[in-house]
Amino acid sequence: MSRSAEFSEWEFLIGYPLEQAEDLLKEENVAFQVIWTAAPKHQGSGPPASGSAEDDAYVIAVRSGHPVSLICAVPDWNVD
Repeated sequence: MSRSAEFSEWEFLIGYPLEQAEDLLKEENVAFQVIWTAAPKHQGSGPPASGSAEDDAYVIAVRSGHPVSLICAVPDWNVD
């Protein structure tokens, strides 16, 4: 299978701030879900703990399907 056949319609969102990606998908009336990830030993099962950190989240991967899955993380990948 060629790379172009594997390319998801929404992969261009990788690197977008989460808020912009959400706005774009809402404008296009596309169902989506946000999946959070983090560095090992960081809390990674939900949105960032601090309220302002969620504003700094970026889309780091996109999974096609219904709904489209936005894999998101904040840029702080420091581990203790």
